[in-house]
Amino acid sequence: MNALTECGLRPITPEGTYFITADVRGRRSDGDGMQFCRELPQQAGIVAIPAAVLYDPRHENEGRHLVRFAFCKQLSTISLASEKLRAWA
Repeated sequence: MNALTECGLRPITPEGTYFITADVRGRRSDGDGMQFCRELPQQAGIVAIPAAVLYDPRHENEGRHLVRFAFCKQLSTISLASEKLRAWA
């Protein structure tokens, strides 16, 4: 979570899951999570899921500024992703 914060995202502390949701508005003033997720692989070498795709289409705008990172990975993979995020910051 520190790496997410350090690169300008605002993570929401999970209570117990393999995912962390983060608000992209600290990194993108337009809050476009979908565009953030399109650009992230090229810019930082990691991927995230735009939360809007998880919403009912009638309410997808409510999650427009949120993205989801999966942490069901080996610790070495998570450490590498953290390093990439910090370098991107």
